[in-house]
Amino acid sequence: MRAFIHAFQGHPWNEECEAAYNGFTALGIECILFSTNEALDKREADDIVVGGILVMSHVLSQNGIMAGVYNYPDELEAYRGRRIWSTKVSDLKNEELPIFIKPVEEKAAKGIVVRLWEDAAEYSNLDPNAEILCSEVVNFVSEWRCFVKYGKLVGIQYYCGDEKAECNRSVIECAVEDYKTCPAGCSLDFGVADDGRTLLIEVNDGFALGCYGLPDVEYAKLLAARWAELNGAQDPFIS
Repeated sequence: MRAFIHAFQGHPWNEECEAAYNGFTALGIECILFSTNEALDKREADDIVVGGILVMSHVLSQNGIMAGVYNYPDELEAYRGRRIWSTKVSDLKNEELPIFIKPVEEKAAKGIVVRLWEDAAEYSNLDPNAEILCSEVVNFVSEWRCFVKYGKLVGIQYYCGDEKAECNRSVIECAVEDYKTCPAGCSLDFGVADDGRTLLIEVNDGFALGCYGLPDVEYAKLLAARWAELNGAQDPFIS
């Protein structure tokens, strides 16, 4: 196994690629930096690829793999603390404001709070039939990424808001326990609401995941776990 890491001008593309590079190197895995499809195409079947969502979607498509969409799993409904529903772009203006909206398709548009319809101008460029997730607005004072590997919580990293407003770890541990169908590597993002509740923000797949300071080796192992699951391969780090 080797790790192909997306790069630019001979250096890992971003913080996540650098963390993966350092983590896999520490684990004794040869890392190969790539910036072109020609270099990437030299990988072998058991080699892992690390990159952003666009790169990884391309690679998974080449491998004939369609990753799932998680966002708000039914098993975690009790942890949402707000109503969440779906609609189409064409029907958005039938919704009552304010609402939070985000496209189901990853990175198609930013998730935003809409207080005036002018706020959602970016969404007018989407396919009218594109599915949009809507939710009641919650004021999160802090946000935390909770990393899960093989159903175990392996790290909690702050990423937004007031770092002193810490999430309730017991709530997160219960959510991880309840999420029986979670991918081999993923994150459960939680936030602390202004009323003190620790609520699920969303679930993110682990094949292209912001690391937010998770130790490099742990980050690399999580990426490897999800890559192995998606590709039906053996995870060399499973214990």
